[in-house]
Amino acid sequence: MLHTETVTGETFELLKTLMQDKELANFYLVGGTALALYLGHRRSIDLDLFTPFPFDSETVEKYLVGKYNFDSDFRRNNTLKGTINNTKIDCITHAYPFVEDICVSDTIRLYAMKDIAAMKLSAIAGDGSRLKDFIDIACLSVKLSLSDMLEAYQKKFEHCNTISPIKGMTYFDDIIFTEPVVMMKGIYDWKKIQKRLYDMIKEENTVFRSFPV
Repeated sequence: MLHTETVTGETFELLKTLMQDKELANFYLVGGTALALYLGHRRSIDLDLFTPFPFDSETVEKYLVGKYNFDSDFRRNNTLKGTINNTKIDCITHAYPFVEDICVSDTIRLYAMKDIAAMKLSAIAGDGSRLKDFIDIACLSVKLSLSDMLEAYQKKFEHCNTISPIKGMTYFDDIIFTEPVVMMKGIYDWKKIQKRLYDMIKEENTVFRSFPV
């Protein structure tokens, strides 16, 4: 069962509609919203739809504009970004292997948790500015050990070593702490998030019992 309470009713209905559209059959939900639906830890408002295949962004743009009144604000090869009814939509080619099979729940196609964990670690290793990525990785620790996540990272990004994401998990200078994050239970406590990240590295094979909130 997905934690549909983490998104607005309008966003979830839009997601279901897009998932049932045959023209978008090769797109799957990823990112923070997919993880929020899995874990139920925080609210999320964006729909990141990834495909393993290249696509003609101009053709997809015209289709979405015509059928859903899509408001496009960025387009390039294999990438399309915009909004539908004020919901941010990203359509992007993710040309990396699946770690696990696609999950289908309530008609929603989602990347598996291990795939999302690998992408979150990659984001932390490569940028490290998004507060939500750190919170998401910390909360993922109730489902996956860091060892599981790093194994997934190496499977997806075959030519990358695990040193960068491990270092990134404890480097906080670039984090934009003004980024709004709405947890489902109370306000996030950065000190608890930070401690969980350190504990994950110390206890690499541990799956923790509760969210760090």
